[in-house]
Amino acid sequence: MASSSTGMYVSVDFHYNGFFSPNPLVYLDPVKTNVRDVDFGGFTYKEFLLWLTKLTNGACDNVYYCMRKESLCEGIRRIACDADYWEFVETVYSLESDSLQSELDVYIDHRNEPILDWADNELLADGKGYQSDYMDEEDDKDSEVSMAMEYEHEWDDEEEHTFDKTVGDPFLDKLLGHISDDDEEEANNGKLKDVVFPVHNENQEWEQMVPVLGYW
Repeated sequence: MASSSTGMYVSVDFHYNGFFSPNPLVYLDPVKTNVRDVDFGGFTYKEFLLWLTKLTNGACDNVYYCMRKESLCEGIRRIACDADYWEFVETVYSLESDSLQSELDVYIDHRNEPILDWADNELLADGKGYQSDYMDEEDDKDSEVSMAMEYEHEWDDEEEHTFDKTVGDPFLDKLLGHISDDDEEEANNGKLKDVVFPVHNENQEWEQMVPVLGYW
């Protein structure tokens, strides 16, 4: 088994001679070998590649790994340099399980496919990559609505004007004969003028009749 400095062991599954397929990201038709007796901490990155070449009987230029509890699109990582390899080793020994069941999978890509790009695209298609941008956009919309509401409630001290002039309008009052007593008294030097009602004259020709509007 792969051993850690504490004497704990983990089981690692190596998948090779298959190929990756996107949407969803999976590894198809693999040969799987379970490794339980290798101390990965004793390898350098180049030594690990040599050992892996012997295990798979083929070139291993594109090596990826993923923890079993994660989906490939969320947890897949590439081992492409010394730093990547030591991160892999730390991941292996952080598991520290006595179980014979594998908790880590290693994959060999023989076709030089853009695996990490496929994983990112799958996350974006699922909406996980847009979560932060979406929240920022929602915050901006809420801010705009809040500002609009503040502007709607900002009133000045100016007199409010209305175009409803159907009641109390001097022009309409005069047109309809609704002249106030004060105006009528002022127009007649302080004397109220009697109201003159139209009188029907039966001797007047109808063509000469004139309608009476208001007061005379």
